[in-house]
Amino acid sequence: MDNAKEKRQKEITVYLDRIEELEDGSEVAVFLFEEEEDEFQEFTLPADLLPEDADEGEYLTITISREQDKTQEALEESKELLRNLEE
Repeated sequence: MDNAKEKRQKEITVYLDRIEELEDGSEVAVFLFEEEEDEFQEFTLPADLLPEDADEGEYLTITISREQDKTQEALEESKELLRNLEE
């Protein structure tokens, strides 16, 4: 991965601990992320975001990246709104 891309993207390895059904019938995937040795952070995501063949007890990679085009577009919109407010 080139240096510029590394700054816009991060990959983390997570453990898919379990899939829970909610009262409304939807499901959430419960993940464990190791922050420090033997210290885990738990978080959930909708289970429909999982790959089709993902199952409890597996390690998965989550990629977090910045949508540069959308970020730039939002910045330009904010600048335009600010200019309009100042007029």
